[in-house]
Amino acid sequence: MEVTFYEDPACSWCWAFQPVSTAFAFEFRNVVKPRFVMGGLRDRPTVDVDFVVQQWKKAEAVSGMPFDCGIWKKHVLRTTFIACRAVKAAAMIHEDAAHRLLRRIREALYVEQTPVDDQEAILALALEIGLDTEGLRENLASGRAETLFARDRMEASQYGFGFPTIVLKCGHSDPPIVLQGAVPYSDLLQALSSMGVSPRERRRFRDTRESWVSLFQIHPRLTLAEIHMVTGLEKTKLTARLNDLGIHQCGPLYSLGDKGRKDAPGPAAQGARPAARPKVPSPDVESSRDGKKSPAGPQVPVSLAGSSPAAPSPAAGGSAGRPTPARGEVASGNSA
Repeated sequence: MEVTFYEDPACSWCWAFQPVSTAFAFEFRNVVKPRFVMGGLRDRPTVDVDFVVQQWKKAEAVSGMPFDCGIWKKHVLRTTFIACRAVKAAAMIHEDAAHRLLRRIREALYVEQTPVDDQEAILALALEIGLDTEGLRENLASGRAETLFARDRMEASQYGFGFPTIVLKCGHSDPPIVLQGAVPYSDLLQALSSMGVSPRERRRFRDTRESWVSLFQIHPRLTLAEIHMVTGLEKTKLTARLNDLGIHQCGPLYSLGDKGRKDAPGPAAQGARPAARPKVPSPDVESSRDGKKSPAGPQVPVSLAGSSPAAPSPAAGGSAGRPTPARGEVASGNSA
């Protein structure tokens, strides 16, 4: 089975979708290895910054993911294409490198107010996470990354897919299942089941050292919304457990310290020391772990700016109040 994520590094609803994406990566890490297609959201600056800020705020309210809108006061993104090309350049080195760079770009944009429309700035981010920056630079300069990105754009625009869109396929002759927008996790689980993935293959989180280590192997830094989605722990238990594991907090991002990696105590040791009190997104702004509580989101999300929304696809099981992907820029070819 093939699972494809159609995305853009600077798509706000792709960032809002990360709790679901991370839960999928954790629970089906030994079953499905997804493809990531960079569709290219926008190759020109937005003309309405206030509108973009409002969309970011809506995405934050729906998902519980952190969005620092302060970047729009000091810098208006010129394009998302540079970031897309960088991800494809990293994929030429290794798929894991592309996965890591994509995540780092998103953290920089949404949490750290770092512009991601400059190649040197992105290469600096790549250097931070230990990637081969000379290899990346060579792949970008040679045009090979551009060729791969052009293929991705063609694939996305051929079907009019917006961001995020998830396509599940069993074979070339079988019709795919298409999930458009920041759908709840329950929709993705249902699609996987329809494709023949047994519930027994779903590896649920257990509050053990091994599960915590596996969780932070997906991304070295995670948001509280992602941790809550995967673990399903109650607020009081989650805050105590994060403290007990020695998980470090830097702003809205959390990382597993040496204590959590090597000698984290079992669940019985919880509450042995005073618990930190990080902010946990409340249920009314965050889907439950299984997607059973899907918050009422905005009717028309726009990932960066100016995109025309797509109507919910019947295959996606779309319903009123669910965010649908913006696809106008993809369908139009993103001319400069």
